[in-house]
Amino acid sequence: MPTAYPHPQKHLGHAVNYLTGNHEYDIPKETVDGEIAQLRARLESKPSFNPGLTFDPEKHLIKDPSAKVLTLDDLKIKKTRVAPVCNFATTYQFPLLTQEAVDMILWEALRPEIVEKYGRLPNLAKSATRLDFHIGGHCSRWAPFTQALWNSPELREILERFTKVKMKPLFSAGHFNFSLAEKNATEPPSEELLRKYREQSNGDEVPSSLGMHYDSSTFALVIMAELDENTIGGETGIVTGDNKFVRVPDPKVGSATLIQGMVLKHVATKPVSNSNRVTAVAGFCVAGPEKLDNSLLTSVKPSILPRQNYNEFYNDWAQFRLTNLAEHILHYRDQLKNVEQFDQKDFIAHCQEMESYLHKCWDEMEEHYNPPYPPKEFRITYDEL
Repeated sequence: MPTAYPHPQKHLGHAVNYLTGNHEYDIPKETVDGEIAQLRARLESKPSFNPGLTFDPEKHLIKDPSAKVLTLDDLKIKKTRVAPVCNFATTYQFPLLTQEAVDMILWEALRPEIVEKYGRLPNLAKSATRLDFHIGGHCSRWAPFTQALWNSPELREILERFTKVKMKPLFSAGHFNFSLAEKNATEPPSEELLRKYREQSNGDEVPSSLGMHYDSSTFALVIMAELDENTIGGETGIVTGDNKFVRVPDPKVGSATLIQGMVLKHVATKPVSNSNRVTAVAGFCVAGPEKLDNSLLTSVKPSILPRQNYNEFYNDWAQFRLTNLAEHILHYRDQLKNVEQFDQKDFIAHCQEMESYLHKCWDEMEEHYNPPYPPKEFRITYDEL
């Protein structure tokens, strides 16, 4: 097949050497042996630490959280890049995980072998340093506690109270965004930090561990896994329909926010203060054989995110999409058995929908089409979509 950019180029937003692991984005040894090792040692030194801990929803989930919910209408978003699956936009922070659960998912991500294989520096951040990095793709293979959390029916029940649609986790669900504090750095006076924070009114220019973007998953669950006391900044930032930049307020360790990230332009902001800020992020989509998910590759394929392992990522993607399509075809076939009058137009429309879904399984792959990143839709207002 013809390809627009057979060799991804940095100036187009593409990671290089994505087929062989993007090792030029490896986390520096200074960070691995310093701040990461210290954070891991702090977790392991806790009296309650248990490397064999298993996930228990009764013990580790806060099951009756309440939070303010905002709809797309509330945010004045009338036009979207793809059709939303519901009117839900986002929640304010709500308590979700106990401290023990937070410590465990963080520790599973910070083990040396995981950091080496799945940890990479960002290529799409603002004002990133050696202390800003991503770790992801490890959960389904090497993090049993975290994987059990993402696949927990009890977690989905909590999230579905907000969205009012059936949900399930995406393939390879779960990654971590890290912005760590610099040791022995001189901190400006708090008044100066607050002034700097208030001046950050343009979401495209706010320092971030992941710049302004739309998600390639329908929903994103963002859990605060590490946040220093007295941190200034570090919230999830959202652009509203009238082009205002707002932040989801009052993040706390163990709390979470849920967003329909496929249609909500947002950014993972870095703290203004010299503070640790770590989030665990899991992608979800609509569930049920009667519906096909609207997942994309745009912002998560290996040439865009250096943390993605090429072979694991695409095998997981193919299994996920083909399984969804197979279940949907079987569901639709069973429905047809019970119709009294066969409707050709309806059948054609349904086949076209399934054909479009299969097409979206490959049309954003690097081998076929790998345009400059971010795409135009990430840089324009909602009204211009």
